Amino acid sequence: MRKVLLIATLSSLVISGAIGILIFLFGDFNGTQQRLLLTTIAVGGFSLIGLASTVRVSAWWLWPLRPVGLATSVVALGLAVPLIWHLLDDSEIVWKFFLTLSVLAFTSAHVSLLGDFSPSNNPIFAWRSIAMLIALSVACLIGYGVWGQLNGAATELYFRGLGVAAILDVLGTVGLYPLSKLMGNAKRSASKKPASSRPTPPRRKPAKRRFSPSR
Repeated sequence: MRKVLLIATLSSLVISGAIGILIFLFGDFNGTQQRLLLTTIAVGGFSLIGLASTVRVSAWWLWPLRPVGLATSVVALGLAVPLIWHLLDDSEIVWKFFLTLSVLAFTSAHVSLLGDFSPSNNPIFAWRSIAMLIALSVACLIGYGVWGQLNGAATELYFRGLGVAAILDVLGTVGLYPLSKLMGNAKRSASKKPASSRPTPPRRKPAKRRFSPSR
């Protein structure tokens, strides 16, 4: 399954890149070419999201994210293409379903990539767990913004909270790798003492050989 996804993702990226280059070089950006470019971007983007959802996670409780990420990526792409080409009624409920599926697909891939990272000690494990919770919180906030009712002061408060959560999400994800390097190096350096600090055993003096007088 993963091999098929890799081939499909690579093929879609190559085709999307070729179409995009041709449009930018020779196209006049009319309606058809704009839709074609958006289609190639959607195919490449959701293919990468679906591929990211297939990574091998380190915890068993993250395994359900793989089918969820794959299914939502496929269904969201199936909605994106008809919406781009105006083959589907672009009503409010359709856009809400599309945005919800896109958020679920992206969050599943995001948390799966975090789950693929194996922590070496407790601080890194805690950092990774908090980063996962923040990613899920951002998804919940976006879902509430899509399906909830926002008006007046609640709208401003909502976007402020969403901005803070998004910044913490990026910080938690990007900071995981350098933190693991720093904590890992510190742990190794603390466990291994340099050779110069080790006490050297005292040297034994060679025993003197006794000669018996010759008779």
